[in-house]
Amino acid sequence: MNQPPVLDALFQALLTNDQSALCDIEANRGMECADLRALVSTDHPGAVALDLGLGLTSSVCVSPIFEGPRAFFMSRHISVQARLTGGRTTVPLDYSLSFDSNFAEKLRAALNGENIQPADRARVVDVLMLKANNARVQFDVMPFLYENIRLARDNEKNIRPLNTLIAFRMLNHLNWSAFRSDPSRFDFGVPTESLKASLESDADAILTSEYANPSVMHHEAKSLGIQALLLRFATLWHQTKPDAACILSELLEFSLSNLGFLPVTELSLIWSGITRKVVAPFMGPITGRSKTMLKDIRGMAWDMTHLRLIEQTASLTQLGSFFIPHFVSMDARWRDLLRLNPVRFMLIDDNQKSMLFARANELSFQMACNECAGVKIHAERRPERIAARRDTARAIDVEAMQRLVAHEERAWH
Repeated sequence: MNQPPVLDALFQALLTNDQSALCDIEANRGMECADLRALVSTDHPGAVALDLGLGLTSSVCVSPIFEGPRAFFMSRHISVQARLTGGRTTVPLDYSLSFDSNFAEKLRAALNGENIQPADRARVVDVLMLKANNARVQFDVMPFLYENIRLARDNEKNIRPLNTLIAFRMLNHLNWSAFRSDPSRFDFGVPTESLKASLESDADAILTSEYANPSVMHHEAKSLGIQALLLRFATLWHQTKPDAACILSELLEFSLSNLGFLPVTELSLIWSGITRKVVAPFMGPITGRSKTMLKDIRGMAWDMTHLRLIEQTASLTQLGSFFIPHFVSMDARWRDLLRLNPVRFMLIDDNQKSMLFARANELSFQMACNECAGVKIHAERRPERIAARRDTARAIDVEAMQRLVAHEERAWH
């Protein structure tokens, strides 16, 4: 009988607090755990405070992906260090802020001295001050670039992605000490226009090199797949009286039969958003049948794709460090959904380059999936089928997903 990968076995054991399974893994599969890392959210006073006093969660636009407020960290590096020091360890943490395209555009406008709403400028300054106060806070430009690269690729006259990338590279030249003293001005040491001109060539080369990047194309395809999933969700919601269990069952079937993979994170977010007493505002364009619903769904799909990219960031490590990513967005509805269902624990297999995330509602979500899953879905839970789906998810292509989106949109024309 095929055993599930040790990452999957440990995930289920931790999720269900199965002490027998944990003991079995320790006794029989210990060597397979050598390259595993884990972050487990807790409120235990002896754990590491995830915010570390940086004030990250004090900013209204910044949402942590981990539940926190503290966490236990586990890895080979930490275990060896604890053994050598009698239990005292140091966990290197890197903080990453990822931006949606709307916030990135506001940041670009603020740095260039353009007129924006005072409230928007205050939010930009608030986020910049987080980095000014701690050099370990990093800005991740890839999420919004992944969303906007296609705009520049399809229309060479669209320079918004280029200008936004230039703005973020301008931050490498900002006098952060002067900014801390006076956040009303940006001191780059040279005139803003001169700095922008000096950065344009390199920024343009970076952007152009990403046009055919397999990772960019993969995430474009993934976003299209999630767009199709949300379109099918919209159809199901408005066909009959909404029933969360029936909708989840249909979406599981759609994912396996049409997408070819199970987008567990996205399904979990949809489920958590529609099982509240009041449907999550993020789902409003669908449940309220907005006049711009099709356009809104495209944006919602990219929001969910950003979350996937942020999860990838959380799996990174440098010399044993852990990355603690946060998402920066102007969209209060999206922030509400993230905070409704944050990540409770994360497992990473650095050797296999795989990761699993358990959100706050993970156990109830899995129970709901078990209850509404048909025979076909249960059959897909064999280890070899799970491995095959993961391979399929890595190989999806843009054209196939575009055809699926077009097919789902026809129900609304």
